[in-house]
Amino acid sequence: MTAREDAWPDGPLDAVREASGRALANASAYEARQSLEEAKRASGMARRLGRLEESAGALAAASLAFLALGAGDVARACAHRSRDRAEAAADAALLARAHFALGFAANEEGSHEEAAAELRKSCRLLRGHGDRALAMKAVGNLARIRHDRGEAAASAGRAADARRSWRHAARLFAVAARIPATSGDQLIVKGSLGAVLERLGQARRALPLVEESVRLLTPESLPWLAAESYLRSARVRLALDDLEGAAADLETAAATCRDDRAVPARVDCHLLNAELAERLGRRDKEAVFRAYARTAKLRREEEIASARRQALALWARFDAADAGRPG
Repeated sequence: MTAREDAWPDGPLDAVREASGRALANASAYEARQSLEEAKRASGMARRLGRLEESAGALAAASLAFLALGAGDVARACAHRSRDRAEAAADAALLARAHFALGFAANEEGSHEEAAAELRKSCRLLRGHGDRALAMKAVGNLARIRHDRGEAAASAGRAADARRSWRHAARLFAVAARIPATSGDQLIVKGSLGAVLERLGQARRALPLVEESVRLLTPESLPWLAAESYLRSARVRLALDDLEGAAADLETAAATCRDDRAVPARVDCHLLNAELAERLGRRDKEAVFRAYARTAKLRREEEIASARRQALALWARFDAADAGRPG
C-alpha cells in the first residue's frame, strides 16, 4: 500500500469509490478532463488492489465525458468495460450506471430504441433499490431518451411521431418527479417536464414547473444548470407571449453564462435573445444575437476539439496500463 493510501482514513476501497464518485460528478458538470483524471485515478487504484470491478463507476463517468467531447467510439468502449466490471461486482447500482452510459452512447449515435432498451434495464435494476435518487435518474434518463427521439422525429418532419415520443417523455418525467430525491434532481426533472410540455404546446401547464425549477436553484447549483433553468423558463414565457418575463429570465441566464462552467448554454442563450428581439421588432438586435450564437458555436466546437485531443491522449496512457487485465 502506498503512503497516499495509508492517509485515507476509510481505507483504499473507499478512496476508489470516492474517486469514482468525483469522476461522475465532474462528468455531470461537463468538466470532462477532470472527470477523466478522476476515472483514471480510480481505475488505477482498483487495478493495484486487484478489484477492477470497483472501477465500473469511473468507467461509466469516462464514457459520459467522452460523449461530451464527441468521441463516441471511445465512449462506447468505456461503457462496455464498465458494464463487464459492474456485472463482475454483482452491484445493481454500478450496473445501472453502466447501462446509463451505454444508453447515452447509443442515443448520441441516433440509435434511440437501443438507447431506450439500455435505460429500461437500468430502471429494472433499480426497482425497489435503496438509492431512490439513482432510481429517479434512471427514469429521468429514459424520459430524456424519449424526448431526444421526439426532437429527431421533429427535425425529420415526422410531427405525429415526435408528439408521441414527447408525450411518452412527459409521462416518464412525471413518474420521476414523484420519486423522493434531492432538490437538485427535482430541479432537473421538473424543468425537463416543463420543457417537454412546452414542446407539446402546453405552456400553461409548463409554467409552474419551470418556475419551481428556478426556485430550487441554490448558490451551490452548477452554473450550466442554473443557465438551463432560466432558459427553459424564458422559452415557456415566450410561448405565453410574456415578453417582459422572458427578458428578465434571459438577462439572468446571460449573466450566468459568463461563467466558463456554463459554456454549453451560451448558444441557446443567444438564440433565445434573438427570438425575443424578433418578437419585439428589433431586427438589428436579432441579427447581433444570431451572430453571437454562430461565434459561440464555433468557439465551443474548437474548445471541444482541443479537449478531445487532450482527453484521448490521457486515456491512451490509461488504456495501455489497463490492457490485458481481467475484466
